[in-house]
Amino acid sequence: MFPSVTLNNLPNELLLIIFQDLDTSSLIAVSCLCRRINALALSQILFPRTDDLETGLCANAMRFGGPWGRLPFNCVPALRLSFSMKHPVHFFSCQFSLVECVKEMEQVTRLFKTGRVLEYVFLRFPEFPAVFRQPSTYSPTDCGAAFSSLLRHLHRVQSHTLDITCAPQVEYDDRTKFDGPAVGTLKDITISRAHFMLTDFFRDWTVSTMNLSPLTAVSLENVDISALLPSLSLSSLQKLVIRCPDLHLSDIMPFLLRHPTIRNLTLRVTCDNATLAPGSLPELKDLSSSAECLSQLLSSPGSMLHLHSVTCYGSVTPFPITPPPSNVVQMLFQNVALHGAITTLDLPLSDLNISEEWLSVTPRFEHLLTGITALYIDSSINAKEESVVKQRIIESIVLFPKVETLTLFGWPRCEEFARSIKAAYPRLQKVFSGLTDISRSII
Repeated sequence: MFPSVTLNNLPNELLLIIFQDLDTSSLIAVSCLCRRINALALSQILFPRTDDLETGLCANAMRFGGPWGRLPFNCVPALRLSFSMKHPVHFFSCQFSLVECVKEMEQVTRLFKTGRVLEYVFLRFPEFPAVFRQPSTYSPTDCGAAFSSLLRHLHRVQSHTLDITCAPQVEYDDRTKFDGPAVGTLKDITISRAHFMLTDFFRDWTVSTMNLSPLTAVSLENVDISALLPSLSLSSLQKLVIRCPDLHLSDIMPFLLRHPTIRNLTLRVTCDNATLAPGSLPELKDLSSSAECLSQLLSSPGSMLHLHSVTCYGSVTPFPITPPPSNVVQMLFQNVALHGAITTLDLPLSDLNISEEWLSVTPRFEHLLTGITALYIDSSINAKEESVVKQRIIESIVLFPKVETLTLFGWPRCEEFARSIKAAYPRLQKVFSGLTDISRSII
């Protein structure tokens, strides 16, 4: 008499073949049977076949919601009920929908309660009501309660990185404040267009979380941080990104002076007459901002003594992109020349050369930049196929006396363009297309 055959009697190899043909809902159901089958079924969700890359998944990475084949939120229970996963999920991303955001946040909250380690947590909320989509059935109060519960249990997943993007439609009692436990494990935090994180209800939690965590990287984008910065003290901060056009340079100056450990600084703020005190930002290596802000900061004597790389943006706001004024860029060159440690310059030369104005501006100060040995140039939508503009760009590069390395980003038929540059500027030793060295192919 033959013993009865059950799933649990089958070898792993056969189970994996069976599970490959199951849809996600069936895999979730079968993952709840026992520890062994749970591990095998869950592996089909977490570790997809190499010929099934359209799911957008990779080992130890889970992406829920949104387009492009991401997992539906009903897969969250499979991860929550898993018995045998000993390693953390490195990347956990949720793109909540407009219609089901409360239900989706509740699913994620249940996962947080299990204490499974999620190293990178990305929470993206719907920014605007979508056209031709059913309106949300949840009130702002329901959404606020669900989001509060989500953050209340965030500390249990021991996340190293937290990215909160966009603001859900939430409402809270003005007389109360969020009393959830602060997170003390973060090394990297991004708050982008999530204004509610800095409201009276959440601000104390946000400040406590940032001050208690060993943060090395902070990115604050399009949020009102004027009431946040004075309360922050981040002893390990190395990288700071502030993209808040309504903020003035003088508003962030006290914060910069309190954080001498910053090595990488990106600013998209409104320029004013603020300056750095001597000895400020002694560890700063890379500085990115508008031409006006760069000139203002570089004109501060005795500051940023180890700065070696400068990136010049166009307009403060990313859209519409407008090139910086020509006379301001020349003033920037003068101030760059005052810092002998600067060797790398990233310039919007393609945008500057869309018109004939850039090459005709006087006086010029490229000849002062004898310390600049590396030049970065991004492409421009208007300049990609215009031979006249490309020729003006080449003529602009020739004005730099000591550049030996050139990096081009986003140029079609880059080898042909780079070959023209090399012919006009034989001093070049290295030419990169993005991260690829094309020097040999153009010589």
